[in-house]
Amino acid sequence: MKPKAVLQLVTCLASLALFSCRSTKITRATFPSDTTASRTADSAGSEKDLALARSIHEKVTANRLEYKTFSAEMKMDYEDDKGKKMNNLGVNVRMQYDSIIWIRVSGPLNVEGARILVTKDSIKIINKMEGTVTLRSVSEGKELLKMDLSLAALQDLIVGNPVFLSDSISNIVSTPSIISFTSLQPELVSMFNVFADDFLIQQCKITEKDSTRPDPRVVELTYGDHKPVENKKMAFQRKIYVEEKNVVKVALDFKKMELNKPLTFPFAIPPSYTRQ
Repeated sequence: MKPKAVLQLVTCLASLALFSCRSTKITRATFPSDTTASRTADSAGSEKDLALARSIHEKVTANRLEYKTFSAEMKMDYEDDKGKKMNNLGVNVRMQYDSIIWIRVSGPLNVEGARILVTKDSIKIINKMEGTVTLRSVSEGKELLKMDLSLAALQDLIVGNPVFLSDSISNIVSTPSIISFTSLQPELVSMFNVFADDFLIQQCKITEKDSTRPDPRVVELTYGDHKPVENKKMAFQRKIYVEEKNVVKVALDFKKMELNKPLTFPFAIPPSYTRQ
């Protein structure tokens, strides 16, 4: 695995769409707020619209998973538009809230291919297939990926919490099953589809506001197969679609999630490995 490809996997583990697990067929998400005349809640809206926007934000935020430690086992498929595929990878994730992300990626027969350690100030990658270790600062990682993604945001992506959700909510479209709305940040526009009964996220589309760029980045995430984990419902299937100059597709099929268990984060670097 090349360092940039592994860093892309770190970003895509966010869990962060749109092709079925172990399949290459893409079905793009649709967002009613993108195309439908709708009720808009903003500074010029009515008090009723503003109250609706506040209610949506509160109910979506109430579904956030709070934890001290998080661990998960999953299967992952990766594909890009250049024909590169990595199917049925085994991924183990361990996290300590606001502190560390530890990832082990394995191939067939559980042969370990890479081990990744992300903290607030560094990204470390042991590539066991090539006998190399990559050490990067977080700022270097952000520059390589051209994505300003904090440790907290990456952890939210992995556990399935809403990301890039502000209280600036507009373009609300309500149907009996889905509520669609737009959330604005200084440099990003996020569109959400949430289930009307429990406000769990079904789909999220994140785009850059800078429309002058030749290849603006678009990230789409879908969430499915929600199951209870302690007192919250968690999405055990995630699909990620990233489009800029190229297209990257990732499918995650979680097999197990555990919260607040004692964890270790082993990361011994063999002295013979080449540093990059």
